[in-house]
Amino acid sequence: MKVENIGVTWAPRPKVQKQPPAFKRNWAEHASWGANYVKKTGKTNFKLFSFPDAKAVFVEVADKAAGKLGNIKERIVGVLGLTSAAAAAGISKELTPADENTKIYPMENLGDGVYEANNIDAKPNDKYRYIVVTKDNDVNMVKDPYSKKQENIHGWSSVYDTENYEWKNTDWLAGKDPRRIIRKPNEPLRGLERLVIDEVNIPTLTKEGTFEAAKSRIDTIAKKGTATAIELMPLENAYSKQWGYDGVDKFAVNENLGTAEQLKELIDYAHGKGLNVIIDMVPNHMGPDGDYLSETGPYIKGSGEFGNLLNYEGENNKYVRDWMTNAALWWAKEFKVDGIRFDLTNKVGSDYLLRQIAVEVNEHAPEVFLIAEDHEHKRHAITSYYAPPFITHDEQLEFVDHNVDNNRKGLKTSPWSIGFDSEWDSQYKESVERSVLEPNTFALQDLDNYIKTSHYRVKYGYSHDEIGNEDGTRFIPKYMARHFNLFISVDGESNAEKGQRAAHAAQDLAELVVSGDIDYLSNDDIEDIELSFGINRFIPKQELINVFETAVAKQKLMLGTVMTTPGPKMYFQGDDEGDLSYFKFFRELSDDKAKRSASPAEKEKILKEKGYDTLEAVARRDSVLDTIEMGGRYKDLKQKMVKFNADLKKLLDNSEVLAKGEMIGTYKDNYHLVHTHHLKLGDEELLVIKNYGQGFHSHSYSYEGFPKDSNWVEIFNSDSVEYGGSGYTNAEMVINHDEQEMSLAPNSFIILKRIS
Repeated sequence: MKVENIGVTWAPRPKVQKQPPAFKRNWAEHASWGANYVKKTGKTNFKLFSFPDAKAVFVEVADKAAGKLGNIKERIVGVLGLTSAAAAAGISKELTPADENTKIYPMENLGDGVYEANNIDAKPNDKYRYIVVTKDNDVNMVKDPYSKKQENIHGWSSVYDTENYEWKNTDWLAGKDPRRIIRKPNEPLRGLERLVIDEVNIPTLTKEGTFEAAKSRIDTIAKKGTATAIELMPLENAYSKQWGYDGVDKFAVNENLGTAEQLKELIDYAHGKGLNVIIDMVPNHMGPDGDYLSETGPYIKGSGEFGNLLNYEGENNKYVRDWMTNAALWWAKEFKVDGIRFDLTNKVGSDYLLRQIAVEVNEHAPEVFLIAEDHEHKRHAITSYYAPPFITHDEQLEFVDHNVDNNRKGLKTSPWSIGFDSEWDSQYKESVERSVLEPNTFALQDLDNYIKTSHYRVKYGYSHDEIGNEDGTRFIPKYMARHFNLFISVDGESNAEKGQRAAHAAQDLAELVVSGDIDYLSNDDIEDIELSFGINRFIPKQELINVFETAVAKQKLMLGTVMTTPGPKMYFQGDDEGDLSYFKFFRELSDDKAKRSASPAEKEKILKEKGYDTLEAVARRDSVLDTIEMGGRYKDLKQKMVKFNADLKKLLDNSEVLAKGEMIGTYKDNYHLVHTHHLKLGDEELLVIKNYGQGFHSHSYSYEGFPKDSNWVEIFNSDSVEYGGSGYTNAEMVINHDEQEMSLAPNSFIILKRIS
């Protein structure tokens, strides 16, 4: 719909030739975008990047709760009441508002698509939106891409009050608390070697799924002593409680989880408990629901696999790159996070954006570390940082701008380094997973390769992706499904459907084993129950129990491999407890009901492929942590798993060699599927011997690669009875090259320390 001649008083302005604004990306410039309330004057300044060729841009302010933006696609224009001529010439007077509670103000065009309106009568929590009149006289009513408070993804933005919380743990923020991990760019590991990350999802962390409720889980994490940091899956504003990777308001907190003040309180609370806080950001796409950027300005370059892609290197890209860079700075400085993890950086489409983020965070929040999820294993530049001597901050940004401009012109270049502090090591993850799930000589070779090169990268066995993107089950059911080959024991019309049914049947088996009822069931009872699970073969009770216990041992072996590899480490929420609760992929969209009504076949397809509807909140309810209670012979399993991980973490705290030691050698025993790595730091040396095979070695294991002329004692054994193991031990033994004869249980590891 075009702007209609409804009649409005206006006067043309004289044309003035303006020079484009010479912004320098200093801190004042970064902080100037969006709506900025000035407490001293009681007024608000607004600054927006919109279309450089827009005919007019306005900000409309409401002093009470306002409704939705309107149907953007139909270009609702009734609130404006302005003529085509007025839009073309510029408006000098206040426009007729939507009602007596709103006012509309013209924004001054500063050039390059930058628009400002200063000293506007707007207070914190007042609603506002922008009205953009395009060169074609279309009128777009849009929320603020810099919105810092956005209760409704389809609604008006709110003026944000930066003084909404008083931070309590000031020693932490000042770097005086020794538990805080601060990046140190001149050190080989950049100060991140003490990171043991518990990756958490706020909606499923507690039954309530809120910031306030999450504090109880922070208490639990701190009391367990199994982590030094938590990583919060994205909190960017989205329609509902979900994974968070569909966020559309990059600066605003998802109000379904709580307010910005409550998030600050949670972060402050975690700091008080000695936990670093990492927040997850999504720079590679916009969510599919509530994205109005294409109506706001040249932010979008097209659609992609997950949602709209961002215009980081196309026409008019500079302020789009600044917008995402400013989002990173906003989370760093406003919410006092200790680190930021960036989702799928290999899908961003601009290494120069990543370099710009690193340059700006290094300048304005130098204590905050940056972690990439890149998956491009030949791109070691993601974590290397080089700047020519004496180059200034502004010159580095000019370098980025210049080369992006060259790329836009077809002269393709890439930065020689990007400068993040760490990255998720998916190659290491895959090698560990294969070694544990399907041990063979090829898996052992991969593990040997990647364990040597993962020093500064974040090591992990499972993240949210390996659990939720597949079938929603944790490691233990995954192993049981594989061991019993349930894929051929269930029915299904497609491989996807059979795979999901096999995974969910394995989940049912795992829950049966820990239910406390299994000891009272006969094999006939078990057979009937397995048939009800959709399994068309009989698995005897004792075999179920044995395989479950093997899966538990393998999970400890996976966690132990990660924890004994120097550098930053991570596990997913509840994995340190052996939690069996589902973690399914789920998201809600605002038009779910309409979608489902219009396309029931699509829902049926998803149900067959996933076993549940991914676009309904039902997935969240059975994905809440601690949903599965353990009873019977396994009533103490959780406590034993926690003790295992806590003792391993204590060893890590007391042995710097596990955090940042040099890997001076590895050994592969392909016949027994045993791998050993040898660590040294100063005078401290450790041997970590990991048995991925099924061989029982009772005072009978030795290997040719054992170091000569040295004595060793066992300081940790994952098969200890106190961790739920069988009790194989090398206690009170002195081991050396000539007298090894070690005990090594299947699916276990031991740590030996060199003694004088």
